[in-house]
Amino acid sequence: MRSRIHFIPLLGIYLLLMSATIVKKDTAYTGSKLVMQSVSSTHVKAHKLNFFQRLALKYYLKKNKFKRDINADKLASTSFVLGISACGAILLGLLIPYLILAAVPLAIAAMATGGSAERNHTQLIGKARTGKALGLGALIAFGLILVLAVIVLAAFVSSL
Repeated sequence: MRSRIHFIPLLGIYLLLMSATIVKKDTAYTGSKLVMQSVSSTHVKAHKLNFFQRLALKYYLKKNKFKRDINADKLASTSFVLGISACGAILLGLLIPYLILAAVPLAIAAMATGGSAERNHTQLIGKARTGKALGLGALIAFGLILVLAVIVLAAFVSSL
């Protein structure tokens, strides 16, 4: 329902902006053929935007920029929470078996959302980078614990 409401203003903006992008080429009709005059491919005649087109463009850009900033800030906070959760899963995984396996997807998700927040120019750049760092640290810790577990298991099996 909400997308239908936004469709009508977007259609109006599209129609207003479409008139600014019309390129006119001179044509000549000679006999039975329509001949296009040769024009350099780098030469395009553009029209200035009128007042209403500029107003609509400013409104649209401002609205989308604000929404993108909010989404980027949410991604940064999510990255931070996922990074802390990944580190917590590593620590709790030492006490509770199999819980350590939850750290891998949490860490990957923290790194992905942190990178996405940075690409979208978040205002909370510290949270995004901290979430990425915690996710990377959790993956490194998981790898070290895995290597240590294999070494201990190999030493135990060889002593039998």
